[in-house]
Amino acid sequence: MALKIKFRALLTMCGDPVENGELIVDAGNVAEISTPSENDAATLDLSDCLLMPGFVNAHCHLGLTALEKKLSPAQSFADWIRALISINSSLGDESRVRGIRAGAEEMKRSGVTALGDYVAEPDLLPVIDELGFRSVLFLETIGFQSEKALELCKNIEEILKRDSLSPLGRLGLAPHAPYSVSPDLFRSLGQLAHQYDCPLSCHVAEIPEELGFLQKSDNSLEELLRERSAWDLEWKPPGKSPIEYLNSLNILERLIAIHCNLITADLDVVKLKKVSTVFCPKSTHWFGRTDFMPVRTLLDRGIRVALGTDSLASNDSLNFLQELRMAEKLLPDVSRKEILTMATLGGAEVLGLPCGKVACGQKADLIGFRIPPSYSGSWLDVPFEPHRHKVDFYMVDGSPSTLLTSDPSN
Repeated sequence: MALKIKFRALLTMCGDPVENGELIVDAGNVAEISTPSENDAATLDLSDCLLMPGFVNAHCHLGLTALEKKLSPAQSFADWIRALISINSSLGDESRVRGIRAGAEEMKRSGVTALGDYVAEPDLLPVIDELGFRSVLFLETIGFQSEKALELCKNIEEILKRDSLSPLGRLGLAPHAPYSVSPDLFRSLGQLAHQYDCPLSCHVAEIPEELGFLQKSDNSLEELLRERSAWDLEWKPPGKSPIEYLNSLNILERLIAIHCNLITADLDVVKLKKVSTVFCPKSTHWFGRTDFMPVRTLLDRGIRVALGTDSLASNDSLNFLQELRMAEKLLPDVSRKEILTMATLGGAEVLGLPCGKVACGQKADLIGFRIPPSYSGSWLDVPFEPHRHKVDFYMVDGSPSTLLTSDPSN
């Protein structure tokens, strides 16, 4: 049965705001946006709310949520990885699953309706899939020794073949990073992504040590691999930047590149290959990084940028409203409208999901904020108001959740 939703204002993210109207949701889709009418649809009165598309968290690691407050920035990135591996390996399945569900609830409360999640353990796929997000679940793969590439890819392909996700989910592939994946594994995963029409994502140009690793001017990541008996004695540094290196492996085309803190010299290649990028504001701040993704330049060049939370191994919260405010703090030359676009339509386009905007025929993934009757500001400002920590209305695929609060001050 169709559902009519009355609203005070609507941010469509694909046109001008609409005020004092209603939208019709039918079979999980937005069927109509109009002024109030007298049709027979059941009515949900949100005439005191600003509605907008749900947020798209384009990069996170829900499987690491149980690491909350267990890590701090280390002197070196390799030391941080050592600590992460040590603590994460000591976690039991019960605490990991409990953390995943707690992290999901925090994201939902703050308006996340769609998700791009890196899943390192295939056994966690059904746990994350059943959380109710519209999602791309990326099979995160690590393997620096070329001799193991064939076996790893066979295991990945078996998962792709039996793809048992819900209708809201799809699988993607995620070779972890240039310093943790062999050239053969990169190429094979790229071929699988093409064969199974999967999104392909990778951490790219995140840290100076990564550039040094590829150009043999920094040994810290090599030492880490040797410690873990993961070093490939046949490895030869290519003497290239991360972008150039991935391009030489023929996997850069339409790649979803995470972080991209050090890509300024490669912007022409990024644009040519239609690479999409994901900026993680609070993780960037948590690490204390001063060199980070040149978002303004990317937007000006027409390169897609989305927002992500990363994980609680490098963030103190998965609250997406806080990500918006941190993005504004770190990006003073990017407008609130642009930040909201990155958080909605941008993320949906990067992940290839049918959400991120409110338009006829689009999936009805919506969030709402209660607005005081006296409100007279810009609708774009509402999600950035510092007192807001959660949404008041939440809908995925046309299924509404209960209003979370009746307090306009939220």
